[in-house]
This record gives sequence, structure tokens and C-alpha cells, in this order.
Amino acid sequence: MVSDERQAGILRKEKAMKILVYGVGVIGSFLIHSLKKSGNDITLVARDEKKEILDQNGLIIHHVFQKKTSTDHLNTVTAAPKDHFDLVISAMQGQQQIALLPTLAGIDAELFVLVGNNLKAEETKELFYELRKECFPGTDSKGVSLLFAFQGTAGVWEDGQVECVHLGHGSMSVGGLHRKPDRREKKLLTRAFSGSGYQLRWVDDMQGWLWCHAAFVLPIVYASYACGCDLRKADKALSDRMMAAIIEAYQLLDFAGVKIRPVGDQKLLFGKAYVAVIKAALRLVAKTKLGDLLATDHCANAVAEMEWLDQEFEAFRSENPSFRMPAWEALRMSMPSWEEVHQAYDKAGAANPGIAPGRADYRNWVPRGLIYGCAAGTGALGAAACGLLKAGKRVKCPVLKVATALTGVGTAALGGMTIWCIAAYRQFSYRGKRKLSKDIVEGIAEYVTLPKGGIGLDVGCGSGALTIACAKKNPQGKMMGLDRWGKEYASFSKALCERNARAEGVKNASFTQGDALKLDFEDETFDAVTSNYVYHNIPSKDRQSILMETLRVLKKGGSFAIHDIFTKARYGDMQSFVRKLRDMGYEKVELIPTSKGMFMEKSESVWMGLSGSALLVGRK
Repeated sequence: MVSDERQAGILRKEKAMKILVYGVGVIGSFLIHSLKKSGNDITLVARDEKKEILDQNGLIIHHVFQKKTSTDHLNTVTAAPKDHFDLVISAMQGQQQIALLPTLAGIDAELFVLVGNNLKAEETKELFYELRKECFPGTDSKGVSLLFAFQGTAGVWEDGQVECVHLGHGSMSVGGLHRKPDRREKKLLTRAFSGSGYQLRWVDDMQGWLWCHAAFVLPIVYASYACGCDLRKADKALSDRMMAAIIEAYQLLDFAGVKIRPVGDQKLLFGKAYVAVIKAALRLVAKTKLGDLLATDHCANAVAEMEWLDQEFEAFRSENPSFRMPAWEALRMSMPSWEEVHQAYDKAGAANPGIAPGRADYRNWVPRGLIYGCAAGTGALGAAACGLLKAGKRVKCPVLKVATALTGVGTAALGGMTIWCIAAYRQFSYRGKRKLSKDIVEGIAEYVTLPKGGIGLDVGCGSGALTIACAKKNPQGKMMGLDRWGKEYASFSKALCERNARAEGVKNASFTQGDALKLDFEDETFDAVTSNYVYHNIPSKDRQSILMETLRVLKKGGSFAIHDIFTKARYGDMQSFVRKLRDMGYEKVELIPTSKGMFMEKSESVWMGLSGSALLVGRK
């Protein structure tokens, strides 16, 4: 017999598999990463902003528990090529999977795997094979397999990368509706993931598995919406009702003859100790950032999917009217109506998860990935410090004392950094109470005035906030936003800027890619130039030369308003620079401090690291 290790080695030496993937959400992204690790030839179907981000920066995943970041460069297409593929994987929401079936059925492949929530798996399978006959008339579909699967990952797309929570190298439960994969299917899937460490769990009844998953997650969904997608607000009574609703849902499935899968979940029907552990774990997760990653972020970003699951489960309940579920009904009634949920999160039907139609999304200057990374690092160092402390009590060793002290200091430092990041994120957020970014952008825009038919330039436009604000203030002119949209701010892109302009109803703004160090425009092109907190991020020994490059493209008589952290360490003597501009003939040149009450108070600027912020204004 051949050992598992030897078999894996043999599989890795085989020719790379051609795999087509639909779906690049959190689940699809981690699947692609795992398949790439195995050396497969991956083709990803992607569109719009996601495609632009992937083509520009690659697929960036921050693995939260593992404290590492991976980048995979992919072959992306907007439609499936007419090639033969060894494997086709679709990782999408259930209702999206059904809508995609006419496309999937027409692809030349013998194994298809649908990954994700799907409470209409039976109907999905029947429709797939009907469509397959229409796409390939006169051919036998017996050799074509359709499997269903679910991957144990969670997270969110944020700042142009995926924040992904997974255990180990990842795993997937996969099988037919009421059977385990056959030998050929197992061989293909094992080969696809060989060498990646990714675990495949063969399930004998994926329909039961998917229904059990819905029974577990829907009470969490109801509680999330009842708490405004912040499970930290859930009190003990709500947590107890959530657990009771989960148990009732499993009892309903068992009553209706649905197989409880995975088999271990049968403990939810009669295992008091198991239920107590699950309840404690749910309460613990709800009170931490993991609650966002594992539950509420997805609830806020996938309202349409959650509503679809709810409707399907309620239809199933109506088929079993004699089975009472008081805790379930009370919990479901505690959340707002689905119409109100859609209005609150404004993301139903969004072309891309995370960007709401009808509402601009200017993102945040503090990436969520930084927050999650610091939090995960704090937890890891804290656990290490506790372990070393216990070991030090048993064994007297000077090295252990030093190691304990160092990890303790590291825990405190990273913990402080986490707190600072969260506080700064809230200050900057357009949806928070302070809205500092909004105040700054609108304050700068007041200094930008265009003549009729004039054109203004915003250098380093990011998500388009300042460009759009200036365009709204100057309907008689046009604004152009320019950025290189680099990896350090991967969540910002040209597509995002354009979406934000559409969301704001702004038609006199356009966006282009370029370099602030060498603007690709003739001298005296624009009637106004502006910028906000950009140049201090550019590595340079002479940032005053960057200012001069911006002013080079300003027309005579045009105005400028450039906001940045103009400290001596970053820019040198700015008062001398102001005098230099005046000597060159620039008029009304001023360097106005904005961190002493104009945009923010001095104390606020100190703790946020914005001391020295000022607005350079004048006329050429």
C-alpha cells in the first residue's frame, strides 16, 4: 500500500490542474489561496472593482490567527473561457449560485463544486442537470458530477484585502446530497489541494449538513440584527434565547427526518454539557472582535443572503406546523423587519459586498487589517507571557524571567497600539460620531474655488472624498482626482472613487492614475490644486520639491489648498518656503495651523499623531 505522504507526493508531481473559480469573497479567496499553494493553474472570473484590485495588487489575505499575510497573483477574466477544466468551483451565496447555473452548466468540465449556504440544494441539482442537457445535447451527463461543500472560514473584505479567520491550513466539508464523494471525485479533489495542508472532510449527506448549518447561524443572525450588528450589546437574556432557538431548530430538523450533520452536532439534541460549552463560546465570541469577523460583518454585508436563508427556513417550518418553536419566534420577532434591515445597511443587491449602492464609502485612513493584526498579536503574546509565568513558578531560571518580562512588555505595547488604532479608526470614520475625516475634507474644499469651465486637481485622492467634495462645491467646473493607488492603501482604487462619485450624484468629477512626484501634465494646466495628508507618506528628503511639482501644473491666477503635517522634520523650514513663494510672485500665501482648533483641538492632534497639521493656501 502507498502511504498518505507518498500519495500526496505523487499527486504533486502530476500535471497542474486547470481550475475555474467563481466567487472571490472571503470563502472564495481562501479557497483560491489554498489551490494556488498546490500549484494549480487557476482562472478566476471577476468583475468591476474586485478585478481591478486583484489585477493591480494581487489577492492579499491577512490570516488573523496565523498572524501572516499572503499575496497571490491570479489570472482574472470577466467571463469563462471556452476551455476544458479539470474542476470548477463556485463559492457564492446560495441565491447567487442558482442564478449562475445557466453559466456553470455550459462549462466544459466533469466536476463542479458549489461552496456556500444553499437550502435549495435539491432543486439546484435538478436544474443544473436539466441545463446541462440543453448546453450539451446528445451527450451523457452521467460522468459529470455536482457536489456541495462548505468551508470553515469567516472574515471580511476590507481595505483591498481579506481579513480571514480559519483554523490551521483550512478545511472543507464536501459531498453529494445524500452520498459521500465517489473514488474519482475524491481523487480529483485530493489532487487539487495536495501539499497545501488543506483538509477535506467527506460528508454522506450535505443536504442535512447545510440545513444544520442554517439552523445554527440563523439565530445568531437574528440576534445580530436585533443588536444593530454589534453583539457586544447582547445581554444574557438574548444570549440564552439565541442558544434555545438553535436547539429548537435542530429539534425541528430531527423531527422532520433531516439527518443531523456533522454527526457530532447530535449532541445539541441531548448533550447538556456540550450545550453549555457552545453557549459559553458564543458569549465569549460575541464580546470580542471575533464576533464581528465571524458573524456581524457578514450580516451587514450580506443582507440579501440572510433574508433568503430566513425565507427558506420559514417555508420549511410552515411544512411542520405542529412543531412549536417559541424561543425561535421570540428571537426572530426581536429583530427589525427585513425592509428596515435593508434600509439600515443599504447593501441588498450591491454589485460588490462592502460597498453600498446609494451611499458613498470613503473607507478609513486606519486599515482594519492593522487593528486585527495588533489584536491577534496582543492575544498571542499575552498567552505566551502567561505560559512563561506559569513555567517560571515551577522552574527557577533567569532566562525564563527575562523572556516573561519581554513578552509582558510586548503584550502591553501591542495592546496599547490596538487601543490607539481602534480609537483613531472611530475618530476618522465617516459613520462614527466624530467624523474627523469628513470635517477636514469639507474644510479644505472651502478653499478650492473654480472659475466657470475651470478644472481642479486633487493629488493623492485615495477614495475620492476631497475630489468629490470640491466638485460638489464647484458645479460650474470640474475636478480630477489623481492617485497611484498603491498596495499600502489597497482598499482605495479608481473604481471605488467612481462608485463614490455616482453614489453622491456627482457628474463633474473624474479620476486617473498618476505619480505625485512627476505629474503627467503640462505646466499651468489646472485652475486649482489641492491635496490632503498625502505628501508626508511619500519617502523623500525634499518634500518641498513635491509641493513645487504640484504648483507647476497650476495656472497663473489659480488657487491652491494643500493640507498636510508640515513639521520641520518632514518638510524643513516651511516659513522660509512661504517667503520663497511670495518672492516668486505667489499671492496671499499662508500656512494656516489646523490642529489648534480649526479642524481639531491640539490635544486631539497630539494623541492622534497629527501635530503640525496645517493648510498651505494661496494664489499663483
